[in-house]
Amino acid sequence: MAGHGEIINLSNGLSLVFQFNPQKVANDKKANWVELPNIGGKSRGVYFTGFGNKEISFTLQLIDTENPMGVSNQIVFFEALSEPGTQWQDLASVFEGNANFPPPKVLFTFGTGSMIPLVYDVLSVGPIETDLFYTGHVRGVIGIPKRASVPIKLSLDEENILNKANWIAKKAQEITASGESINREVYSKVGKNRRERQGFWPDTSEVW
Repeated sequence: MAGHGEIINLSNGLSLVFQFNPQKVANDKKANWVELPNIGGKSRGVYFTGFGNKEISFTLQLIDTENPMGVSNQIVFFEALSEPGTQWQDLASVFEGNANFPPPKVLFTFGTGSMIPLVYDVLSVGPIETDLFYTGHVRGVIGIPKRASVPIKLSLDEENILNKANWIAKKAQEITASGESINREVYSKVGKNRRERQGFWPDTSEVW
């Protein structure tokens, strides 16, 4: 399983290693602006109101045609990420009524641009799509799915100490990226000039 991503439910300490890493991870962080009315004016001002938390989304693919339970157990793990995030000692309170616990926080890193796992709030899990109910060695009348697609959306806990540590590392990466881009441009121009002098490349206006 080396090299596979993992998500950890911080409410109960349980982790699940991905069977297949997500093929795509979308990252989004919004700057929020408000446009105030300006009746009779030539234009309306736009005012910055703050940043939103960084959000990531990805879809996991699950498949198990040998297990009699198919992927049912894995689905239960992911469903728990969008249910009340109770600690084990709080389980009794769940049966007392409508427990007002938020979804659990999770520890996650894969395709997020972070060198260390970061803490996220779970925004949504689903809709979970299941299929492959009758195939191979696993059959039955209750419709146990052997395959599922699980979309997940997380919001970064930007006040967490792990994120603050990662912020420092990202500043170093930002400086490195700037230097690398300048070096590539210089190398490209030097190489172009050398080829032109040697007659291997025409002197055109194309951009390198």
